[in-house]
Amino acid sequence: MAAFVKAAAPRKAGLRLAVVLVAAWSIVAPALRLSPTTIPEHYDIHLTPDFVTDTFAGRVGVNVRLSEQSRAITLHAAEIDFHEVTIAAGGTTQVASVTLDPVSETATLTVPQPIPAGAAAIAMRYTGRLNDQLRGFYLSRANNRDYAITQLEATDARRAFPSFDEPAMKATFAVTATIDTKDTAISNGRLISDTPGPGADKHTLTFATTKRMSPYLVALAVGDWTCVTGGADGIPIRVCGTPNHKDEFGFALESTEFALRYFNRYFSIAYPFEKLDIVAVPDFSAGAMENTGAIFVREQVLALPKDGGTLARRKQTAQYIAHEVAHQWFGDLVTMAWWDDIWLNEGFATWMEYRPMQESHPEWHGALDEVRDTQRAMALDALRTTRPVRTAVETPDQINQVFDAIAYQKTAAIIRMVEGYAGAAGYRDGINAYLKKFAFANATGEGFWTTLAAATRKPVDRVLASFITQRSMPIVMAEMRCVGGNTELVLSQRPIADAVPASTLWDIPICYKRERNGKVQPAACALLSARTQTAKLDGCSAWVFANVDSRGYYRTSYEGRNLRALGEAARTGQLTPLEQTTLLEDLWALVPLGEQSLAEYLALSSQLVKSRLSPAIATALSRINHISEWVVEEPQRPAFQRWVRETVRPLMARLGWTPEPREPEDIQTLRSAVIFTMGNAGRDLDVLREARRLARLHVTGAARLHPSIVDTTLRLGAIEGDVELYEQYLARIAGARSSEEMQYLGALAFFADPNLVKRTLAHATSPDIRAQDAPTLIRQLMQRPSASAATWEHLKTNWDTVVRSFGIFQGIPAVVGSVQHLCDMRSRDDIARFFGTHPVAGTDRTLQQSLENIERCAATKSAQAKNLAAFLADAARH
Repeated sequence: MAAFVKAAAPRKAGLRLAVVLVAAWSIVAPALRLSPTTIPEHYDIHLTPDFVTDTFAGRVGVNVRLSEQSRAITLHAAEIDFHEVTIAAGGTTQVASVTLDPVSETATLTVPQPIPAGAAAIAMRYTGRLNDQLRGFYLSRANNRDYAITQLEATDARRAFPSFDEPAMKATFAVTATIDTKDTAISNGRLISDTPGPGADKHTLTFATTKRMSPYLVALAVGDWTCVTGGADGIPIRVCGTPNHKDEFGFALESTEFALRYFNRYFSIAYPFEKLDIVAVPDFSAGAMENTGAIFVREQVLALPKDGGTLARRKQTAQYIAHEVAHQWFGDLVTMAWWDDIWLNEGFATWMEYRPMQESHPEWHGALDEVRDTQRAMALDALRTTRPVRTAVETPDQINQVFDAIAYQKTAAIIRMVEGYAGAAGYRDGINAYLKKFAFANATGEGFWTTLAAATRKPVDRVLASFITQRSMPIVMAEMRCVGGNTELVLSQRPIADAVPASTLWDIPICYKRERNGKVQPAACALLSARTQTAKLDGCSAWVFANVDSRGYYRTSYEGRNLRALGEAARTGQLTPLEQTTLLEDLWALVPLGEQSLAEYLALSSQLVKSRLSPAIATALSRINHISEWVVEEPQRPAFQRWVRETVRPLMARLGWTPEPREPEDIQTLRSAVIFTMGNAGRDLDVLREARRLARLHVTGAARLHPSIVDTTLRLGAIEGDVELYEQYLARIAGARSSEEMQYLGALAFFADPNLVKRTLAHATSPDIRAQDAPTLIRQLMQRPSASAATWEHLKTNWDTVVRSFGIFQGIPAVVGSVQHLCDMRSRDDIARFFGTHPVAGTDRTLQQSLENIERCAATKSAQAKNLAAFLADAARH
């Protein structure tokens, strides 16, 4: 599953389940795993959705094998009503009684006479609800009609069909759907028959039986889908969606074809399924879901305008598709045995998601995006409330909480680090050995790293175990000194989070490079397993950089002289854009810890911004905007804005507003960041005035802006925008196709007028916005100092509506996570009090992390005030 701002389905009058669900949220499900004495082997699933009653009829037959005789079989079932259940075994068929346990989400089937050990067949007829919570078998709405979609990860197969809903209980699945004649359906297997009836207005679609897979990967999408078709390596590929978007799927098809060919070359096992469908779903809780052979993706990700949209949009589409296609091997072919090893699915798909893009479009700097994504995990991992990659989970609430940056981006970064240590060829051999060993079965972390260690003949098992099983991450201190004409490099490690015991050690592969006699020397590598170790290098070095190609999952701290020399190395291009980005982010991470000053960070950022063009400049500008919004005190604001304008203006003058013909797309992206920083952090009056002018031309259709500056222009135009411009944005949202709707929706958060902020907040919790998009808008409002306090007050006042509407899988957790953008202790205490009386199951860790982030922001603001004042005073003198 690809991470995204996740939420709930569109609200629809008459959906009866919401109040019941809300009442159930406060119930914490007990730790319950099904008995291993009953193992499923095959499912026959027949679903018939009814859009009039928002229900579906289901018939399921499950062939199981019992290791011992029993009168009862327990499986998972939630929010379904059983009508008839029989169990056949040993030539006898018995009618079973059903005992439901709503708390554990199970159904126990009991028969009068014992079922003998061996084969048995369970037959169940039941009714389920097409819910509005984007889980199980649910309703999506677009184009004035309903669609029925499945989303079964992590523990929601039980809402679509009674099942043994655990990843290790793999089976084969044959899906059949009876649907309206005007509709079609897409499932995991290829369509093998389409017959009329039962009834004049129905037809029945039967799909081929799948290979062995986990129940959460079963898929069914019912609607008026239209598809564009292609293929790769003999595998038929379709990209499907609602009819109004058919002409927007060309790039998605191209990206899918390339990704499949890429992975077929990388893996020794070719794509293991018969066909591959990619379905653009109007309402979807995740960004995407890796259902075997039938990947579902949020429509906004797949549907691109005819002009191709921005580089960021195309990169996102290619990234999400590659992530889900990689899952067909990591997650579908080989599946983790239990959710504590979800990193075996998500981390590996995240590791692979930029690989096809790096080959097809090297100019897009996918490796730099990997480094930036890693920063999300590192920021989380520096908190005392972080968790290990492998975290024990049992209940659905606990399972849902481990779909975070630790499972995705941290694991991917660890894998890249180990790949660099083991060598790309040896690592690839180990990956393929792992896939062959566990194909169509389940694996554990130990199974992975022992297989990899055997293939690479390096202690990668030690490295992986130390990073996967221990909380947080290390800081590596790199100290160098010239002794007798040679360099003495001292590397040492300690935990970055103060809640982690100081005695904790990691096995850290470290690769470093240095400058000697004006030349950058070849990289050298070491495995740091002790607290401290020393390397002696020929000749004295001007600087040492201890994270070559930014492959290491650790923060690095440098002493002052080396840090200043590295700033010059970054400015002159002796450090790559990847390394420049890591240097900036490592320095920034040390500021809240009190180990570096904000002045040092701004000085390094200024060096980089004033140097040759580099994609890493965007990272510096992003942090400058954050500092402007959350760290700068009001008395300092005029001086800080002046420093921003003086620092960024030469770059603005060089790039201007309009791309040159055939200009590289990374320069277009940098231009957008430069313009935004001048207007947002610098409050440059000329830039803001021009942004408002261009925004009005674009929104009225009087002019068409280059795609690369649309987002920036709309947002800057809104900062001092009036009611007329606001109304124009709202009108475009109402009439927009999904590919541009989010541009205007995101820009609403930038209107600073308090009355317009109130209107945006009312919109965010109204039926006028898709509930999948509402948490995104809430987060964007929380990120704006002009709107954050009002947003929190609005959430408190309307909490019951928010809870009913946003969904419990990711919608509400996303809202709870958004409060981390506040930056004062009064807000922190108010948030803690509010959630103390309004607890939401499955968000406890997210809440604690949000509170800790607020504390850090407030403390940093206070501690760095003098440093910032001194820096700005010095800048004014020069």
